[in-house]
Amino acid sequence: EALALAYGSALLPTPLSLSGGVPRSGGVGSSGARGRSIAMPKISDWEKRFLGEIEKIDESKRQMAGALLPVIPDREDWNEFLGLMKKFWRRASGDFPCCLLILYDSLAFYEYDANRFWPQFQKAIGTNIPSAEQEGINRAFAKATREYNLKIRKRPDSTDYVGSAVHHIGIPLSLWAGFLEICEWALSQNNWSALSDEEWSEVITKRSGGRKRLRDFLLDNREAASDFIKEIHTARKRLMEDQHLTISNLQQASLLRQEYFDEVPETAEFLRPEDPESLIQDRARLVWNEDQDRIYLQLPAVSNDRLPATWKIGSFTQDAASTPDTLVLNAKAFTPQINLSLESDQQNEAQRLQGIDPWGLFDLDWNRFVNPARGHFPIHSYAIISCNPLDNIQRKGFDEEDRPNDLYELDDGTTCYVTRLWPVEKRAELTLTYEGVKKKLDFRPYSKIEARMFVGEGSYATNFSRYEEYIKLERLPLLCIAIPIGFFQDTRLALQQKFQVSVGQRLAEGVWEKRHEDDSREFYFWRWGDGNQVRKKVIVSITLPELGMKFEYPVEMLLRKDSMDECWRNLPGRFLSWILLAQPSAEATEGMKWSDLMLAKEAIAPEQRGFSEHLLRKYAHYGLLEKRGVKWVIAESRAVLESTDSGECDLRFCGNPAILWSLFRYMYTSKRISDLPIIEVIDTREEPPFLSMRWKEEQKTIIKRYLINHSVNIVSDLWS
Repeated sequence: EALALAYGSALLPTPLSLSGGVPRSGGVGSSGARGRSIAMPKISDWEKRFLGEIEKIDESKRQMAGALLPVIPDREDWNEFLGLMKKFWRRASGDFPCCLLILYDSLAFYEYDANRFWPQFQKAIGTNIPSAEQEGINRAFAKATREYNLKIRKRPDSTDYVGSAVHHIGIPLSLWAGFLEICEWALSQNNWSALSDEEWSEVITKRSGGRKRLRDFLLDNREAASDFIKEIHTARKRLMEDQHLTISNLQQASLLRQEYFDEVPETAEFLRPEDPESLIQDRARLVWNEDQDRIYLQLPAVSNDRLPATWKIGSFTQDAASTPDTLVLNAKAFTPQINLSLESDQQNEAQRLQGIDPWGLFDLDWNRFVNPARGHFPIHSYAIISCNPLDNIQRKGFDEEDRPNDLYELDDGTTCYVTRLWPVEKRAELTLTYEGVKKKLDFRPYSKIEARMFVGEGSYATNFSRYEEYIKLERLPLLCIAIPIGFFQDTRLALQQKFQVSVGQRLAEGVWEKRHEDDSREFYFWRWGDGNQVRKKVIVSITLPELGMKFEYPVEMLLRKDSMDECWRNLPGRFLSWILLAQPSAEATEGMKWSDLMLAKEAIAPEQRGFSEHLLRKYAHYGLLEKRGVKWVIAESRAVLESTDSGECDLRFCGNPAILWSLFRYMYTSKRISDLPIIEVIDTREEPPFLSMRWKEEQKTIIKRYLINHSVNIVSDLWS
């Protein structure tokens, strides 16, 4: 070691070339004569790797935001690199300037925390550093930055070291989800990049929604953030225009780190909203399947020209297939990192996934584990899975019917602990403690524009039937747009100018009106003008060209039967979940995610309380609803028909309420029955809510035949 320090690179072997030029464990650095492991060559190999990658960057582009993002090591390399820097960080200032530079920039990418740097630096290297020594390291970082012609940011009276490191890498990982919301905002703005500093500050303060770290970053690093917004917009435009393109085909690919996709699922949704899965289908995914009592890897398909091939995790192997497959892990998932490789005669590939250690957060809406170190999370349904019980679990805004730390056994006998998080509010919080470390997680709606069409408000929401692709309605549909607060300076004017509502080939008459708001969004609805009378089949559409957004609703208008309205006066009530799931829009045809259901609720019954996923799971327990992947669907509609002592027919119904509406209309128009019954919502502690109504006994046969013809199962007990 002394000789190596004295003679430096003269004793170093030629660095091995392995996945980027940095040698893995074993072999490199052996002194030969004494047989001892010399650490010096390893740090030297890192230096050579980083220098080589920096030199590949065109000098004209090194001043750009994110110039060094492709050079930042992935998580596994980062951990390995840190292990060496704990020993050699003092030497890095003079002997390994590239290593010092990448240490700074990697901390900005992985560990950014506002304008604080030294706490993360000291934690990374495992020691405290006196202020005088900090100055020397800062100067060495600035010297390396200038030497490689990278941008160095200045304050009026000093150098901005943190700002310089952030500029080199662009957007820190912990702020990426919030940054995507800013990208979403910028899509629909005119000349957003020309805002004055004062206007930019006002907008960012509103858009950050109380997230101080995100606000401070965007204000302190406006230039870097603006450059990234433009690049991400360009990538989105190309990916939406050409569905065959992948990330690797894009010039902007170097800015789209794999960590952004693995740890922030919204990335794929933003870049290709119509088919986000197409951007990540070549990546393995860690999945918890409660129905099968197992944790597994969802494996991507492997092209036939690469088969035969083998998936490998340590000593465990499984043959690859030309179709997506699964690899059961269970106990093997409880590790800090899962190293997955695909080995074939043509090429070997490796993927590194975050394991469940000490605990994992599973997003039930996205059907994947997510990084628990994120700044905030979408208001979805989640499950926390851990090897050991977590302490001091406190849930706010989540259903507390399920107990925390529920002991759970996987199908291989492995035991773990599960805490389920079913949201009941629009925002939620979770705090917990593990091994003395307290963690707080914030859950909030994703801040983007959402436009939807529904049948109607309140009791009108299921007044429809369907024939082929057309939705038969008595009233024009309910058009709703959810706008994040502060998204536009003049929201009403922006909606009128940007959102086009059409009936057939002509623009519709009407105006957008605000009905209500919550702490993060405003809800606008289209008030139809008098000139929109339609008596035929027609396509109703909402279009927002800037966001590539278009919703179409093929409708057939029917003559109104206002006398039927009284029959539905008690709905939706506690039967709301069925009314939401029955909505016939294209987004709901194959089921609805929890976030979709919450948006539908805001449009159809904004004042109603007590709606939760816990109730959906009750219906699923009886086989009436089903969760397919991340979406809830109506699995079955059931009815009980019983004759009463008073000579009436008691109809109890649990299922798609649109079937009942078509039944009522059929009885009214075809059978000339005007005294239709009032529908009651029955809600007891023992059973989930269902509908009840009394018909005349002589109508029983007609009703039974109609329900059977519309796929309703006639049973003796709704819950059997």
